Amino acid sequence: MADWHPSQLLEPAEWFLRPSKTEPPVAVIRRLSRRAPDGLTEEVWFRVVTWSSASEHRELVGWCRTLEAAAAAGWDHYNAHRSWLHHVGAAPRNGPPPAKPPAAEMLRFYRDRLLKASPQALEPRSKRPLS
Repeated sequence: MADWHPSQLLEPAEWFLRPSKTEPPVAVIRRLSRRAPDGLTEEVWFRVVTWSSASEHRELVGWCRTLEAAAAAGWDHYNAHRSWLHHVGAAPRNGPPPAKPPAAEMLRFYRDRLLKASPQALEPRSKRPLS
């Protein structure tokens, strides 16, 4: 009997990003690919959405070319959402709370603020100088 099985050809296509193993996911990353017209090369993208048990309640965070960039986008959105919740809860107001912005817009604003605070904040750790 051979030691090989077709399941060895499978590649992961979906990941759940969790703050810890005991907490629910905060984002879902799905790998999508298609063959180029030449039939030889494959174009790969990673789609990041917010977590919800019902997929119709998930929001698009963004599209990335690498799994690492997708995980960073999911994590940054998680932190942006927590920051927004804190801000909404801490700000005095008359009337109802403001509407939650779309996930992609929240991520863009959060990253813009990080970049203004520290230009190296969004660089991959491997490219940051040691200090």
